[in-house]
Amino acid sequence: MNSLKHRSISLILLALTISVFLASCKKDFGDINKSWDNKVYTATIPALYNGITASMADAPVILYSCWIYQNTQLAAMYAAGGFRLDNFTANAWNNYYRALANYRKLEEMIDTDANAANMTNVKGMAKVLMAYKTLKLTLMYGDMPYTEAGKGFVSADFFRPKYDSQESVIKGALAELKWAIDNLTVSSTQVTLASAEVIFANDIPKWIKLANSLRLRYAMVLLEKAPADAATIIAEALAKPLLEPGEYFGMYPSSIPGFLNNRLIGGNAGYVSMGSTMWNSMSSSNEKDGSGIFDLRCKIFFEPNAFGEWVPFPQVPNNNTPTEVGNEGVNAPYSEGRLTAYYPAGASWRYSPLNFYYLDDKTFPQVFISGSEVSFLKAEIYNRGLGGVSANPATAKSNYESGVLESVKFWFKTANGSAIWAVNKPAAAPTAQELTAMMSNPQIAFKTDAAAALKQIYQQHWIELFHQPLEAWTLARRTNYATPSVTLLTTSPGYNFFSLTYPQSEIDGNFDNWTSITGGSDTPTKKPWFMK
Repeated sequence: MNSLKHRSISLILLALTISVFLASCKKDFGDINKSWDNKVYTATIPALYNGITASMADAPVILYSCWIYQNTQLAAMYAAGGFRLDNFTANAWNNYYRALANYRKLEEMIDTDANAANMTNVKGMAKVLMAYKTLKLTLMYGDMPYTEAGKGFVSADFFRPKYDSQESVIKGALAELKWAIDNLTVSSTQVTLASAEVIFANDIPKWIKLANSLRLRYAMVLLEKAPADAATIIAEALAKPLLEPGEYFGMYPSSIPGFLNNRLIGGNAGYVSMGSTMWNSMSSSNEKDGSGIFDLRCKIFFEPNAFGEWVPFPQVPNNNTPTEVGNEGVNAPYSEGRLTAYYPAGASWRYSPLNFYYLDDKTFPQVFISGSEVSFLKAEIYNRGLGGVSANPATAKSNYESGVLESVKFWFKTANGSAIWAVNKPAAAPTAQELTAMMSNPQIAFKTDAAAALKQIYQQHWIELFHQPLEAWTLARRTNYATPSVTLLTTSPGYNFFSLTYPQSEIDGNFDNWTSITGGSDTPTKKPWFMK
Protein backbone atom coordinates (compact mmCIF):
# COMPACT_ATOMS: atom_id res chain seq x y z
CA MET A 1 0.00 0.00 0.00
CA ASN A 2 1.32 3.42 -0.78
CA SER A 3 2.03 5.93 1.94
CA LEU A 4 -1.03 7.71 3.25
CA LYS A 5 0.67 11.01 2.64
CA HIS A 6 -1.45 12.96 0.28
CA ARG A 7 -2.04 16.49 -0.81
CA SER A 8 -4.72 18.23 1.18
CA ILE A 9 -7.67 18.92 -1.04
CA SER A 10 -9.76 20.70 1.57
CA LEU A 11 -11.02 24.13 0.67
CA ILE A 12 -9.62 27.04 2.61
CA LEU A 13 -11.94 27.97 5.43
CA LEU A 14 -13.14 31.48 4.93
CA ALA A 15 -13.81 32.52 8.52
CA LEU A 16 -10.64 34.50 9.12
CA THR A 17 -10.22 35.68 5.54
CA ILE A 18 -13.74 37.02 5.27
CA SER A 19 -13.47 38.75 8.64
CA VAL A 20 -10.49 40.77 7.45
CA PHE A 21 -12.55 42.21 4.63
CA LEU A 22 -15.66 43.11 6.59
CA ALA A 23 -16.82 46.63 5.86
CA SER A 24 -19.06 48.87 7.90
CA CYS A 25 -22.82 48.31 7.67
CA LYS A 26 -25.91 50.31 8.38
CA LYS A 27 -27.84 50.45 11.63
CA ASP A 28 -26.43 48.33 14.47
CA PHE A 29 -23.49 46.80 12.61
CA GLY A 30 -20.99 49.55 13.28
CA ASP A 31 -18.53 47.23 15.02
CA ILE A 32 -18.03 45.12 11.91
CA ASN A 33 -14.71 46.85 11.17
CA LYS A 34 -13.05 45.23 14.17
CA SER A 35 -10.13 43.04 13.16
CA TRP A 36 -10.64 39.28 13.11
CA ASP A 37 -7.88 38.87 15.71
CA ASN A 38 -9.36 41.42 18.10
CA LYS A 39 -10.06 38.57 20.55
CA VAL A 40 -13.63 39.75 21.17
CA TYR A 41 -15.64 36.85 22.57
CA THR A 42 -19.06 38.49 22.58
CA ALA A 43 -21.24 37.21 19.76
CA THR A 44 -22.30 39.78 17.18
CA ILE A 45 -24.72 39.41 14.30
CA PRO A 46 -22.11 40.12 11.57
CA ALA A 47 -19.62 37.67 13.09
CA LEU A 48 -22.24 34.94 13.45
CA TYR A 49 -23.43 35.44 9.89
CA ASN A 50 -19.90 35.25 8.58
CA GLY A 51 -19.33 32.08 10.58
CA ILE A 52 -22.17 30.55 8.59
CA THR A 53 -20.79 31.90 5.30
CA ALA A 54 -17.34 30.51 6.12
CA SER A 55 -18.82 27.08 6.77
CA MET A 56 -20.10 26.88 3.20
CA ALA A 57 -16.59 26.01 1.99
CA ASP A 58 -16.91 22.36 1.02
CA ALA A 59 -13.94 20.00 1.35
CA PRO A 60 -14.66 16.25 1.46
CA VAL A 61 -12.76 15.44 -1.76
CA ILE A 62 -11.28 12.14 -0.51
CA LEU A 63 -14.84 11.10 0.31
CA TYR A 64 -15.81 12.13 -3.21
CA SER A 65 -13.01 10.34 -5.06
CA CYS A 66 -12.99 7.11 -3.04
CA TRP A 67 -16.72 6.59 -2.51
CA ILE A 68 -19.11 9.00 -4.20
CA TYR A 69 -17.38 9.06 -7.61
CA GLN A 70 -17.54 5.26 -7.52
CA ASN A 71 -21.19 4.97 -6.51
CA THR A 72 -22.36 7.59 -9.00
CA GLN A 73 -19.88 6.31 -11.62
CA LEU A 74 -18.82 9.86 -12.45
CA ALA A 75 -15.29 8.40 -12.40
CA ALA A 76 -13.58 5.12 -11.52
CA MET A 77 -10.84 3.94 -9.17
CA TYR A 78 -8.07 1.80 -10.63
CA ALA A 79 -6.77 0.75 -7.17
CA ALA A 80 -7.99 0.72 -3.59
CA GLY A 81 -7.48 4.01 -1.81
CA GLY A 82 -6.53 2.51 1.53
CA PHE A 83 -8.83 4.85 3.46
CA ARG A 84 -11.53 3.94 5.98
CA LEU A 85 -14.91 5.58 5.46
CA ASP A 86 -15.34 6.31 9.16
CA ASN A 87 -12.25 8.55 9.00
CA PHE A 88 -14.15 10.92 6.70
CA THR A 89 -17.67 11.00 8.10
CA ALA A 90 -17.06 13.58 10.84
CA ASN A 91 -15.97 16.59 8.76
CA ALA A 92 -19.32 17.51 7.23
CA TRP A 93 -21.17 16.62 10.45
CA ASN A 94 -19.01 18.81 12.70
CA ASN A 95 -18.97 21.65 10.18
CA TYR A 96 -22.77 21.65 10.07
CA TYR A 97 -23.36 21.68 13.83
CA ARG A 98 -20.85 24.46 14.45
CA ALA A 99 -22.68 26.54 11.83
CA LEU A 100 -26.07 25.58 13.26
CA ALA A 101 -25.06 26.87 16.70
CA ASN A 102 -24.05 30.18 15.09
CA TYR A 103 -27.36 30.28 13.25
CA ARG A 104 -29.46 29.62 16.36
CA LYS A 105 -27.67 32.41 18.21
CA LEU A 106 -27.97 34.77 15.25
CA GLU A 107 -31.73 34.19 15.09
CA GLU A 108 -32.06 34.80 18.80
CA MET A 109 -30.10 38.05 18.61
CA ILE A 110 -32.11 39.33 15.66
CA ASP A 111 -35.48 38.37 17.16
CA THR A 112 -34.70 40.18 20.43
CA ASP A 113 -33.24 43.27 18.79
CA ALA A 114 -35.32 46.42 18.72
CA ASN A 115 -34.34 46.81 15.07
CA ALA A 116 -35.43 43.26 14.15
CA ALA A 117 -37.88 44.38 11.47
CA ASN A 118 -35.01 45.90 9.52
CA MET A 119 -32.87 42.76 9.73
CA THR A 120 -35.24 40.48 7.83
CA ASN A 121 -32.80 40.15 4.95
CA VAL A 122 -29.89 39.14 7.18
CA LYS A 123 -32.13 36.54 8.78
CA GLY A 124 -33.41 35.39 5.39
CA MET A 125 -29.96 35.00 3.86
CA ALA A 126 -28.84 32.99 6.88
CA LYS A 127 -31.95 30.81 6.55
CA VAL A 128 -31.13 30.05 2.92
CA LEU A 129 -27.57 29.03 3.73
CA MET A 130 -28.55 26.87 6.70
CA ALA A 131 -31.48 25.25 4.91
CA TYR A 132 -29.12 24.31 2.09
CA LYS A 133 -26.60 22.89 4.56
CA THR A 134 -29.36 21.00 6.39
CA LEU A 135 -30.64 19.40 3.20
CA LYS A 136 -27.15 18.38 2.13
CA LEU A 137 -26.43 16.82 5.53
CA THR A 138 -29.64 14.86 5.89
CA LEU A 139 -29.24 13.48 2.37
CA MET A 140 -25.78 12.29 3.35
CA TYR A 141 -26.66 10.71 6.72
CA GLY A 142 -30.43 10.26 6.99
CA ASP A 143 -32.15 11.04 10.31
CA MET A 144 -30.27 13.69 12.27
CA PRO A 145 -30.55 16.01 15.28
CA TYR A 146 -32.31 19.14 14.07
CA THR A 147 -35.06 20.76 16.14
CA GLU A 148 -33.10 20.41 19.40
CA ALA A 149 -29.62 20.78 17.87
CA GLY A 150 -27.40 23.86 18.08
CA LYS A 151 -29.09 25.04 21.28
CA GLY A 152 -26.48 24.12 23.86
CA PHE A 153 -26.08 27.80 24.70
CA VAL A 154 -29.75 27.89 25.74
CA SER A 155 -29.85 25.00 28.17
CA ALA A 156 -27.96 21.87 29.16
CA ASP A 157 -31.13 19.99 28.19
CA PHE A 158 -29.98 20.34 24.57
CA PHE A 159 -26.47 18.93 25.03
CA ARG A 160 -27.68 15.57 23.67
CA PRO A 161 -30.30 16.47 21.06
CA LYS A 162 -32.76 13.89 19.83
CA TYR A 163 -32.78 12.84 16.20
CA ASP A 164 -35.50 14.01 13.82
CA SER A 165 -36.71 11.83 10.97
CA GLN A 166 -35.28 12.59 7.55
CA GLU A 167 -38.80 13.34 6.33
CA SER A 168 -39.33 16.04 8.95
CA VAL A 169 -35.85 17.49 8.43
CA ILE A 170 -36.34 17.81 4.66
CA LYS A 171 -39.78 19.37 5.07
CA GLY A 172 -38.52 21.69 7.81
CA ALA A 173 -35.62 22.95 5.68
CA LEU A 174 -37.91 23.44 2.68
CA ALA A 175 -40.18 25.51 4.92
CA GLU A 176 -37.18 27.66 5.89
CA LEU A 177 -36.49 28.30 2.21
CA LYS A 178 -40.12 29.28 1.69
CA TRP A 179 -39.88 31.75 4.59
CA ALA A 180 -36.86 33.35 2.94
CA ILE A 181 -38.58 33.54 -0.46
CA ASP A 182 -41.67 35.15 1.08
CA ASN A 183 -39.81 37.62 3.32
CA LEU A 184 -36.62 38.73 1.58
CA THR A 185 -37.19 42.29 0.40
CA VAL A 186 -35.53 45.04 -1.61
CA SER A 187 -36.80 47.66 0.86
CA SER A 188 -34.26 50.41 1.53
CA THR A 189 -34.98 50.15 5.27
CA GLN A 190 -33.19 46.83 5.51
CA VAL A 191 -29.83 46.50 7.24
CA THR A 192 -27.11 45.29 4.89
CA LEU A 193 -23.81 43.57 5.55
CA ALA A 194 -22.11 45.76 2.93
CA SER A 195 -18.94 44.14 1.51
CA ALA A 196 -19.14 41.39 4.14
CA GLU A 197 -21.89 39.75 2.08
CA VAL A 198 -19.46 37.97 -0.20
CA ILE A 199 -21.78 35.56 -2.02
CA PHE A 200 -24.17 37.90 -3.87
CA ALA A 201 -23.07 41.33 -2.64
CA ASN A 202 -26.51 41.99 -1.11
CA ASP A 203 -28.34 41.28 -4.39
CA ILE A 204 -31.65 40.20 -2.85
CA PRO A 205 -33.29 39.02 -6.11
CA LYS A 206 -30.39 36.57 -6.47
CA TRP A 207 -30.98 35.28 -2.95
CA ILE A 208 -34.65 34.72 -3.80
CA LYS A 209 -33.70 32.89 -6.98
CA LEU A 210 -31.25 30.72 -5.06
CA ALA A 211 -33.80 29.84 -2.38
CA ASN A 212 -36.52 29.05 -4.92
CA SER A 213 -34.21 26.99 -7.14
CA LEU A 214 -32.97 24.97 -4.16
CA ARG A 215 -36.57 24.44 -3.11
CA LEU A 216 -37.35 23.03 -6.55
CA ARG A 217 -34.29 20.75 -6.49
CA TYR A 218 -35.07 19.26 -3.10
CA ALA A 219 -38.82 19.01 -3.68
CA MET A 220 -37.89 16.39 -6.27
CA VAL A 221 -36.35 14.32 -3.46
CA LEU A 222 -39.82 14.04 -1.88
CA LEU A 223 -41.48 12.68 -5.01
CA GLU A 224 -41.53 8.99 -4.21
CA LYS A 225 -42.38 9.24 -0.50
CA ALA A 226 -44.42 12.44 -0.20
CA PRO A 227 -45.79 13.10 -3.70
CA ALA A 228 -48.51 15.53 -2.59
CA ASP A 229 -46.03 17.70 -0.69
CA ALA A 230 -43.61 17.55 -3.60
CA ALA A 231 -46.30 18.55 -6.11
CA THR A 232 -47.31 21.58 -4.04
CA ILE A 233 -43.73 22.82 -3.73
CA ILE A 234 -42.96 22.19 -7.41
CA ALA A 235 -46.01 24.19 -8.46
CA GLU A 236 -45.06 27.07 -6.14
CA ALA A 237 -41.44 27.06 -7.34
CA LEU A 238 -42.40 27.11 -11.01
CA ALA A 239 -44.48 30.23 -10.39
CA LYS A 240 -41.57 32.20 -8.88
CA PRO A 241 -38.13 33.32 -10.09
CA LEU A 242 -35.70 30.49 -10.84
CA LEU A 243 -32.14 30.51 -12.13
CA GLU A 244 -31.88 31.16 -15.84
CA PRO A 245 -30.08 28.51 -17.93
CA GLY A 246 -26.74 30.36 -18.02
CA GLU A 247 -26.63 31.30 -14.33
CA TYR A 248 -24.31 29.46 -11.96
CA PHE A 249 -24.71 30.42 -8.30
CA GLY A 250 -22.11 29.60 -5.70
CA MET A 251 -18.84 30.79 -4.17
CA TYR A 252 -16.44 32.38 -6.64
CA PRO A 253 -12.80 32.91 -5.64
CA SER A 254 -12.73 35.88 -8.00
CA SER A 255 -15.20 37.74 -5.77
CA ILE A 256 -14.14 36.46 -2.34
CA PRO A 257 -10.72 37.83 -1.34
CA GLY A 258 -8.46 35.07 -0.08
CA PHE A 259 -10.76 32.18 -0.98
CA LEU A 260 -9.25 29.40 -3.10
CA ASN A 261 -11.26 26.37 -4.16
CA ASN A 262 -8.59 23.68 -3.72
CA ARG A 263 -9.79 20.41 -5.27
CA LEU A 264 -6.53 18.78 -6.35
CA ILE A 265 -6.44 15.03 -5.76
CA GLY A 266 -3.20 13.52 -4.54
CA GLY A 267 -1.69 10.47 -2.86
CA ASN A 268 -3.92 7.42 -2.45
CA ALA A 269 -6.96 9.57 -3.16
CA GLY A 270 -5.49 9.94 -6.64
CA TYR A 271 -6.34 6.38 -7.66
CA VAL A 272 -9.14 7.82 -9.74
CA SER A 273 -9.53 8.13 -13.48
CA MET A 274 -12.15 8.52 -16.15
CA GLY A 275 -14.43 5.49 -15.95
CA SER A 276 -16.08 3.54 -18.72
CA THR A 277 -19.57 4.68 -17.69
CA MET A 278 -18.76 8.34 -18.27
CA TRP A 279 -16.71 7.52 -21.37
CA ASN A 280 -19.64 5.68 -22.91
CA SER A 281 -21.79 8.75 -22.22
CA MET A 282 -19.36 11.06 -24.01
CA SER A 283 -17.87 8.98 -26.83
CA SER A 284 -19.52 6.88 -29.51
CA SER A 285 -16.51 4.57 -29.89
CA ASN A 286 -13.43 3.36 -28.04
CA GLU A 287 -10.97 4.82 -30.53
CA LYS A 288 -7.91 5.83 -28.53
CA ASP A 289 -7.39 8.94 -30.64
CA GLY A 290 -10.63 10.36 -29.23
CA SER A 291 -12.31 10.52 -32.63
CA GLY A 292 -15.51 9.13 -31.14
CA ILE A 293 -15.85 11.90 -28.54
CA PHE A 294 -19.04 13.88 -29.14
CA ASP A 295 -19.53 15.59 -25.77
CA LEU A 296 -17.57 18.84 -25.80
CA ARG A 297 -17.07 18.72 -22.02
CA CYS A 298 -15.11 15.47 -22.17
CA LYS A 299 -11.79 17.19 -22.88
CA ILE A 300 -12.40 19.66 -20.06
CA PHE A 301 -13.23 17.11 -17.38
CA PHE A 302 -10.75 14.46 -18.55
CA GLU A 303 -7.54 14.13 -20.56
CA PRO A 304 -5.60 11.46 -22.48
CA ASN A 305 -3.21 9.10 -20.74
CA ALA A 306 0.57 9.62 -20.70
CA PHE A 307 0.77 8.38 -24.31
CA GLY A 308 -1.88 10.81 -25.59
CA GLU A 309 -4.52 8.09 -25.76
CA TRP A 310 -8.09 8.08 -24.50
CA VAL A 311 -8.41 4.96 -22.33
CA PRO A 312 -11.09 4.75 -19.60
CA PHE A 313 -10.67 2.42 -16.65
CA PRO A 314 -13.44 -0.21 -16.69
CA GLN A 315 -16.14 0.49 -14.12
CA VAL A 316 -16.16 -3.27 -13.56
CA PRO A 317 -12.57 -4.52 -14.04
CA ASN A 318 -11.74 -8.20 -14.35
CA ASN A 319 -8.63 -10.33 -14.04
CA ASN A 320 -7.57 -9.34 -17.54
CA THR A 321 -7.74 -5.59 -16.89
CA PRO A 322 -4.21 -4.16 -17.06
CA THR A 323 -3.15 -2.56 -13.80
CA GLU A 324 -2.21 1.08 -13.63
CA VAL A 325 1.47 1.86 -13.18
CA GLY A 326 1.02 3.91 -10.01
CA ASN A 327 0.58 7.52 -9.03
CA GLU A 328 3.94 8.64 -7.65
CA GLY A 329 6.89 10.47 -9.17
CA VAL A 330 6.62 10.84 -12.93
CA ASN A 331 3.48 8.71 -12.85
CA ALA A 332 1.51 11.15 -10.72
CA PRO A 333 -1.07 12.67 -13.08
CA TYR A 334 -2.31 15.03 -10.36
CA SER A 335 1.11 16.35 -9.31
CA GLU A 336 1.53 20.11 -9.58
CA GLY A 337 4.83 19.37 -11.25
CA ARG A 338 2.77 19.00 -14.40
CA LEU A 339 2.47 22.77 -14.51
CA THR A 340 6.05 22.82 -15.81
CA ALA A 341 6.27 19.35 -17.38
CA TYR A 342 2.82 18.36 -18.58
CA TYR A 343 4.03 14.88 -19.61
CA PRO A 344 7.13 14.27 -17.47
CA ALA A 345 9.90 12.22 -19.05
CA GLY A 346 9.20 8.57 -18.35
CA ALA A 347 5.51 9.09 -17.54
CA SER A 348 3.51 5.99 -18.42
CA TRP A 349 0.11 6.08 -16.77
CA ARG A 350 -2.23 3.93 -18.85
CA TYR A 351 -5.66 5.38 -18.12
CA SER A 352 -7.18 8.77 -18.82
CA PRO A 353 -7.15 10.80 -15.61
CA LEU A 354 -9.40 13.64 -14.63
CA ASN A 355 -8.08 16.74 -16.36
CA PHE A 356 -5.14 18.06 -14.38
CA TYR A 357 -6.02 21.70 -15.02
CA TYR A 358 -9.68 21.16 -14.08
CA LEU A 359 -8.53 19.87 -10.69
CA ASP A 360 -5.58 22.15 -10.07
CA ASP A 361 -7.18 25.49 -10.89
CA LYS A 362 -8.20 26.88 -7.51
CA THR A 363 -10.18 29.75 -9.05
CA PHE A 364 -12.99 27.55 -10.35
CA PRO A 365 -16.21 28.19 -8.41
CA GLN A 366 -17.84 26.03 -5.80
CA VAL A 367 -21.30 25.76 -7.34
CA PHE A 368 -24.43 25.62 -5.17
CA ILE A 369 -26.86 25.19 -8.05
CA SER A 370 -26.84 26.11 -11.73
CA GLY A 371 -29.41 27.29 -14.21
CA SER A 372 -28.53 24.25 -16.29
CA GLU A 373 -29.56 21.99 -13.43
CA VAL A 374 -32.80 23.92 -13.07
CA SER A 375 -33.40 23.35 -16.79
CA PHE A 376 -32.98 19.60 -16.32
CA LEU A 377 -35.32 19.65 -13.32
CA LYS A 378 -37.91 21.45 -15.42
CA ALA A 379 -37.33 19.04 -18.30
CA GLU A 380 -38.06 16.14 -15.94
CA ILE A 381 -41.14 17.89 -14.56
CA TYR A 382 -42.62 18.54 -18.02
CA ASN A 383 -41.64 15.08 -19.23
CA ARG A 384 -43.43 13.38 -16.33
CA GLY A 385 -46.24 15.89 -15.79
CA LEU A 386 -45.43 16.84 -12.19
CA GLY A 387 -46.46 19.71 -9.94
CA GLY A 388 -49.90 20.17 -11.43
CA VAL A 389 -48.59 20.67 -14.98
CA SER A 390 -49.53 18.39 -17.82
CA ALA A 391 -46.81 16.43 -19.58
CA ASN A 392 -45.47 18.62 -22.37
CA PRO A 393 -42.80 17.02 -24.59
CA ALA A 394 -42.03 20.28 -26.39
CA THR A 395 -41.37 22.17 -23.15
CA ALA A 396 -39.36 19.24 -21.80
CA LYS A 397 -37.24 19.25 -24.96
CA SER A 398 -36.65 22.99 -24.82
CA ASN A 399 -35.48 22.85 -21.21
CA TYR A 400 -33.36 19.78 -21.84
CA GLU A 401 -31.56 21.41 -24.76
CA SER A 402 -31.02 24.64 -22.81
CA GLY A 403 -29.51 22.65 -19.96
CA VAL A 404 -27.02 20.87 -22.22
CA LEU A 405 -26.03 23.93 -24.24
CA GLU A 406 -25.53 26.22 -21.27
CA SER A 407 -23.54 23.58 -19.40
CA VAL A 408 -21.15 23.27 -22.34
CA LYS A 409 -20.84 27.04 -22.70
CA PHE A 410 -20.18 27.49 -18.98
CA TRP A 411 -17.33 24.99 -18.95
CA PHE A 412 -15.72 26.38 -22.09
CA LYS A 413 -15.80 29.87 -20.60
CA THR A 414 -14.56 28.68 -17.21
CA ALA A 415 -11.70 26.61 -18.62
CA ASN A 416 -10.70 29.33 -21.06
CA GLY A 417 -10.54 31.80 -18.19
CA SER A 418 -8.01 29.65 -16.33
CA ALA A 419 -4.66 31.35 -15.88
CA ILE A 420 -2.80 28.05 -15.46
CA TRP A 421 -4.36 26.07 -18.34
CA ALA A 422 -1.61 25.75 -20.96
CA VAL A 423 -2.05 22.48 -22.88
CA ASN A 424 -5.18 21.85 -24.97
CA LYS A 425 -6.89 24.93 -23.56
CA PRO A 426 -10.49 25.24 -24.76
CA ALA A 427 -11.71 28.27 -26.67
CA ALA A 428 -13.81 30.86 -24.87
CA ALA A 429 -16.92 29.33 -26.42
CA PRO A 430 -17.73 26.39 -28.66
CA THR A 431 -18.55 27.15 -32.26
CA ALA A 432 -22.07 26.88 -33.62
CA GLN A 433 -20.92 23.95 -35.74
CA GLU A 434 -19.51 22.13 -32.71
CA LEU A 435 -22.72 22.62 -30.76
CA THR A 436 -24.85 21.47 -33.67
CA ALA A 437 -22.77 18.32 -34.09
CA MET A 438 -22.99 17.54 -30.40
CA MET A 439 -26.72 18.15 -30.10
CA SER A 440 -27.44 16.01 -33.16
CA ASN A 441 -25.56 13.00 -31.80
CA PRO A 442 -27.99 10.09 -31.28
CA GLN A 443 -27.17 9.94 -27.57
CA ILE A 444 -28.07 13.61 -27.08
CA ALA A 445 -30.72 14.39 -29.69
CA PHE A 446 -33.98 14.46 -27.73
CA LYS A 447 -36.12 11.39 -28.32
CA THR A 448 -39.85 11.43 -28.94
CA ASP A 449 -40.54 8.45 -26.67
CA ALA A 450 -41.17 9.82 -23.16
CA ALA A 451 -39.35 7.00 -21.33
CA ALA A 452 -36.30 7.26 -23.59
CA ALA A 453 -36.33 11.06 -23.24
CA LEU A 454 -36.45 10.80 -19.43
CA LYS A 455 -33.40 8.57 -19.54
CA GLN A 456 -31.61 11.25 -21.58
CA ILE A 457 -32.65 13.94 -19.11
CA TYR A 458 -31.19 11.96 -16.23
CA GLN A 459 -28.00 11.29 -18.17
CA GLN A 460 -27.38 14.95 -18.99
CA HIS A 461 -28.39 16.07 -15.50
CA TRP A 462 -25.83 13.58 -14.14
CA ILE A 463 -23.07 14.93 -16.40
CA GLU A 464 -23.95 18.50 -15.41
CA LEU A 465 -23.38 17.47 -11.78
CA PHE A 466 -19.84 16.19 -12.41
CA HIS A 467 -18.58 19.28 -10.55
CA GLN A 468 -21.09 18.61 -7.71
CA PRO A 469 -20.72 14.92 -6.83
CA LEU A 470 -22.90 15.10 -3.71
CA GLU A 471 -25.80 16.29 -5.82
CA ALA A 472 -25.09 13.61 -8.41
CA TRP A 473 -25.27 11.06 -5.59
CA THR A 474 -28.66 12.42 -4.56
CA LEU A 475 -29.90 12.34 -8.16
CA ALA A 476 -28.78 8.73 -8.59
CA ARG A 477 -30.40 7.60 -5.34
CA ARG A 478 -33.68 9.49 -5.78
CA THR A 479 -34.13 8.03 -9.29
CA ASN A 480 -33.20 4.51 -8.16
CA TYR A 481 -30.05 4.77 -10.28
CA ALA A 482 -31.76 5.73 -13.50
CA THR A 483 -28.60 7.75 -14.14
CA PRO A 484 -25.97 5.96 -16.29
CA SER A 485 -24.65 2.98 -14.32
CA VAL A 486 -23.61 -0.63 -14.41
CA THR A 487 -23.67 -3.16 -11.57
CA LEU A 488 -20.48 -2.67 -9.58
CA LEU A 489 -18.34 -5.38 -8.06
CA THR A 490 -19.21 -6.11 -4.44
CA THR A 491 -15.62 -5.17 -3.58
CA SER A 492 -16.07 -1.65 -4.97
CA PRO A 493 -16.29 1.09 -2.30
CA GLY A 494 -19.28 2.42 -4.24
CA TYR A 495 -21.26 -0.82 -4.11
CA ASN A 496 -24.56 -0.35 -2.22
CA PHE A 497 -23.21 2.92 -0.83
CA PHE A 498 -26.42 4.71 0.13
CA SER A 499 -25.53 6.92 3.12
CA LEU A 500 -22.73 7.95 5.43
CA THR A 501 -22.35 6.32 8.80
CA TYR A 502 -22.65 8.63 11.80
CA PRO A 503 -19.32 9.85 13.21
CA GLN A 504 -17.79 8.32 16.32
CA SER A 505 -18.50 11.52 18.23
CA GLU A 506 -22.23 10.71 18.09
CA ILE A 507 -21.63 7.30 19.61
CA ASP A 508 -19.45 8.82 22.31
CA GLY A 509 -21.49 11.90 23.12
CA ASN A 510 -25.08 11.16 22.11
CA PHE A 511 -25.22 7.39 22.56
CA ASP A 512 -28.82 6.94 23.63
CA ASN A 513 -30.24 9.02 20.79
CA TRP A 514 -27.84 7.42 18.29
CA THR A 515 -28.92 3.99 19.47
CA SER A 516 -32.61 4.87 19.17
CA ILE A 517 -32.05 5.61 15.47
CA THR A 518 -29.53 2.92 14.52
CA GLY A 519 -30.43 0.13 16.93
CA GLY A 520 -26.75 0.08 17.84
CA SER A 521 -25.54 -0.80 14.34
CA ASP A 522 -24.72 1.57 11.48
CA THR A 523 -23.77 0.79 7.91
CA PRO A 524 -23.41 2.73 4.61
CA THR A 525 -25.71 0.19 2.95
CA LYS A 526 -28.73 1.55 4.82
CA LYS A 527 -31.15 3.26 2.46
CA PRO A 528 -32.32 6.70 3.58
CA TRP A 529 -36.04 7.41 3.85
CA PHE A 530 -36.29 9.28 0.53
CA MET A 531 -35.14 6.35 -1.61
CA LYS A 532 -37.70 4.11 -3.30
